[in-house]
Amino acid sequence: MPFWRMREIGLGIARAALFHGLARSNRLPILHSGVKVRISNGKVEVGHLSEIHERVVLSAMGRSKSESARISIGDHTSIWYGTVISAHREIIIGRQCAISWNCTIIDSDMHEIIYPKGFPAARSGGEPIRIGDHVWIGASAIILKGVTIGENSVIAASAVVTKDVPPHTLVAGIPAKPIREIAGWE
Repeated sequence: MPFWRMREIGLGIARAALFHGLARSNRLPILHSGVKVRISNGKVEVGHLSEIHERVVLSAMGRSKSESARISIGDHTSIWYGTVISAHREIIIGRQCAISWNCTIIDSDMHEIIYPKGFPAARSGGEPIRIGDHVWIGASAIILKGVTIGENSVIAASAVVTKDVPPHTLVAGIPAKPIREIAGWE
């Protein structure tokens, strides 16, 4: 491994431990400079040797202490530039996932729409997102509230995922639809 890469990993582990309090004795995440971790009534957990690149935002903003938010990222997962992961309730990302640049993973609508009297009320609040192990999410994909993505699945670039994705499935489009069953990816 080249010296510059060893230095980058070492600084990333130190940054995760000293500035964000995310490292533990058995968990050493790698956070590059420019990663924003925002926590209010919530918790962010980043797995062992998971690498979070520049301009990524991890936001766990719960409504109150009793309604806290949680982001959990499994071991050996990589999240690339410009991705935003925002939890008002819970987002769980599995092990060995690859999340490409400029993705959005958000478990709520962020705001409520107020309708005139006589209109049915829209559901509000966060709905958990679960992303299984070894999932690849392509560039600029959007994962919306309440979605579960099964293990070994691939989300194509710019897809908007509004419904659950079965394991071993390639999905694409707006909204995302299954394209074919796959064995996995590497």
